[in-house]
Amino acid sequence: MKRVSAKTLKRALKDWEKLSNGQSPSPEDLSNAPLLTDWEPRWTATGVMFLVGEVRGHPKLQDGPCSTSVVLAANLREGWARTISRYYRLGPQRGEILH
Repeated sequence: MKRVSAKTLKRALKDWEKLSNGQSPSPEDLSNAPLLTDWEPRWTATGVMFLVGEVRGHPKLQDGPCSTSVVLAANLREGWARTISRYYRLGPQRGEILH
């Protein structure tokens, strides 16, 4: 697993505290968040959840298949997930039928 910087971890913990108190991400939090489509949850052998899918607009990865870092919080109704490294906007889940 990739090493996480102290800056990234501090930002993630600050967001996790906000989200665990019932707040949603701000529009600014999601404005530049990459879009994850055709995604599904996966778990490590130790029970830690991450997402795999097709990403677009990631600041460090090319568009295409990816796996996220550990998921800290998610709201499927609002269409977002917060991982250790960043927010993601969630598009259709793998196998989801759009109406």
